[in-house]
Amino acid sequence: MLLALVKKDVKEELRRKHEIIAIFSLVASLALPAAYLISGPGSVLPQDAPYLVVLGQQAVSLLVTALLGFVLILREAERGTIYALKLAPVLPEVTVLSKIIVLFLFLVPSNFAYALLVSFFASQAFLTPGYALYLLSLSLYMASLGALVSFMIIYTDVGTLLASVALAALSAPYLFSTAPQAVDALRGSLSTPFVFSPIGFLIVSVLLGKFLVEI
Repeated sequence: MLLALVKKDVKEELRRKHEIIAIFSLVASLALPAAYLISGPGSVLPQDAPYLVVLGQQAVSLLVTALLGFVLILREAERGTIYALKLAPVLPEVTVLSKIIVLFLFLVPSNFAYALLVSFFASQAFLTPGYALYLLSLSLYMASLGALVSFMIIYTDVGTLLASVALAALSAPYLFSTAPQAVDALRGSLSTPFVFSPIGFLIVSVLLGKFLVEI
């Protein structure tokens, strides 16, 4: 059932090619100025370039999460299918987990695309094994958060504006705390302390999402 729900959402989104193009256009538009600041006239110092890449990476992840999270789940709310899922013989946690997986599947290529585009335009390599693991961890955390906030909009009286505030507030601690670790990973460190928070937050999001569906 989980795979069926994921497959349904992925197929639905892939049919809307203009939305996929818009997302990757946004990623490219953020990669270009970052690359210019790194390698263009008056560029930042070499030791500061990783900080710029990581900050841009986090901005991309946050924007894509907001766009995809609201679009994927609110679209179902408009069609009424998400309420049908609530009445269907599907465990609520399976429904929540399926949305997290779908968001993760779209966030991963978006995050890697940004890192690769900055590397290409700046003519420098900004993708190491440790940083690739950070991108996966970042994608998992933001996918869990995006799904949770979207379920908050559907099943509570939280408005879109308040949901956006919640998205920013809940993402800030992870983004701020892992930024130095991501910079170290970009410089070649294989330490991976940023892996554990996304796994824990995934569990919390599934449990809270289940509660929201059941109320």
